Amino acid sequence: MRKFIRKILGYFGYDIIKVMPTPRQKDVPVTVGKFQILLPNFNPLIKTYFAQPEFASEIGRLTLAMKEKYPNLTFLDIGANAGDTVARVKSAADIPIISVEGDDISFGYLTGNVRQFKDVTTIKQFLGEKEDQINASLNKQGWNTTIIPSPEGGQKIPIRPLDVVLGDKGLLNGKIKILKVDTEGFDTIIIRGSMDLIRTAKPMIYLEFNWDNMNAIGENGLKTIFGLRSEGYNKILFYDDRGKYILTTTLDDTVLINSLSIYANGKTGLIYYYNLCLLHGDDDDVALKIAANEMNLSGSGV
Repeated sequence: MRKFIRKILGYFGYDIIKVMPTPRQKDVPVTVGKFQILLPNFNPLIKTYFAQPEFASEIGRLTLAMKEKYPNLTFLDIGANAGDTVARVKSAADIPIISVEGDDISFGYLTGNVRQFKDVTTIKQFLGEKEDQINASLNKQGWNTTIIPSPEGGQKIPIRPLDVVLGDKGLLNGKIKILKVDTEGFDTIIIRGSMDLIRTAKPMIYLEFNWDNMNAIGENGLKTIFGLRSEGYNKILFYDDRGKYILTTTLDDTVLINSLSIYANGKTGLIYYYNLCLLHGDDDDVALKIAANEMNLSGSGV
């Protein structure tokens, strides 16, 4: 019978071909702080939050520390993914949040997840140092989207500086006192495209510092980190890749910072990457309070 059917279909130019079924994308509820969000079943944050319920909780503590000094602050979330940072921040304080995400799948989940909150503005855009269209491929789409420049392949991806995006939407103002960036190697590139914001608002800057991702795109993030000294930034706090506090120093301590940078050298190191928190000299008092609080939480305070 099969041969007979194929013969008839062949007469009209068709055939029967066995294909493997495509796995169905499913939504998985995940608890982040006080709230529940949905993630696609392939997003590794599902396992992360299951195994480490307090993952990224330091973002909430940093938010509270800044809110104590700046009660009317706005939180800017770059590389918002599906909205887990929004849930973390809202669990700590009900403050306005601007969330920026460029990936189609993640942005869809982001907009769905933030409907449970008020005062959350979402923007779909990939960010960079300057206005551009780059040839690149997108890896890990839908969870940790990574832009890999590819001059001879990939697709055209529009890139815009954060300053321009915020300016176009009338959102560039001094109330943005926390700038969080987690963009798989583009973090310091995005910071260079945010200098108007940095000079206007002097925000706390919290970013992922990942040599594996930076090396993949030829980015030396330390130059940008040290360059913030000329903008008045002073204290830098180091957290490991799980959000555990390590130490606080100043941007003038280049030997220590370089030594720490070398130690977290990617997948072969005991620490895969750092989360860095940088504060302007005007907020040295906040930095010292944060450091004292983090040490007390770890049981090492004196």
